[in-house]
Amino acid sequence: MLPPDAAPQILYVQLSSTTPRAGDVLTVTVLTSSNVASVELRVGGYGSGMTKTDVGHFTMTSTVPRLPFFMSHNLNLQVIARNTAGTAIEQDVALQVH
Repeated sequence: MLPPDAAPQILYVQLSSTTPRAGDVLTVTVLTSSNVASVELRVGGYGSGMTKTDVGHFTMTSTVPRLPFFMSHNLNLQVIARNTAGTAIEQDVALQVH
């Protein structure tokens, strides 16, 4: 167990698919150090908090939206973990929405 003010760590990020189609259900699991209080996912300017299911374990399930034809379908999923002091660490995961 890390002290609350220690730097947060992202240990593992798992997506059910990195090439989802519009309408697919995408599940994201993130494992972090024990001192992480929250994890946020951001894509294209939109953000959402993940559900903490246990110490250092966060999950989220979402339906992939239909993207306009003129928008890039190659996106970065930003995974942002924060400790209780607000110190953050980020890991990016590439997504290609079909």
